[in-house]
Amino acid sequence: MINILLINFGCKLGMFKLLIKNNYFIYEFEKKINICLLLKLNGVFISNGPGAPKTYLKYFNIILFFVYIKIPILSICLGHQIISIINMFSIFKLKNGHHGVNHPIYNINKKKLYLTSQNHNFNIKKNNYFNYSNLFFSLFDNTLQNINSEIQPLICFQGHPEGCPGPNDLINIFKYYKNIYEQ
Repeated sequence: MINILLINFGCKLGMFKLLIKNNYFIYEFEKKINICLLLKLNGVFISNGPGAPKTYLKYFNIILFFVYIKIPILSICLGHQIISIINMFSIFKLKNGHHGVNHPIYNINKKKLYLTSQNHNFNIKKNNYFNYSNLFFSLFDNTLQNINSEIQPLICFQGHPEGCPGPNDLINIFKYYKNIYEQ
């Protein structure tokens, strides 16, 4: 098992399932960082969530601490934006947010196209202080979709890897229906 700390800004059930399926043992973030350090963590996962990244300023120093001690960090969507701000990227609001499925992104290094699920209104601009590797760009508007670092053990991605649109999206409708006829 790989022990990770989840800093949860609105993690969806699909993400929990993916983490567990990949043999991660998840600890939810406690308010006291010293308790987190006793867990013998292998990494930190910073989740997606609603809203503008700067509304989560109270978490920036905690996340910066994990960046400083070079613990491996994985972050998606809002987490990606927060890590980007911590690494001195500029954040800007998109004219048209990225929402929905089949959002094409292109990996420059691998020369490969991916279709992703996205749900955000903010993005980042490249900065000159960061080493880039394995870059992904949106084919809709050429926005940067990830940052990786050769200095920090860090992977950030703007999309939602847990997004799995299809026949399972409304599976809970059966539970709601069952509640109606059991009343």
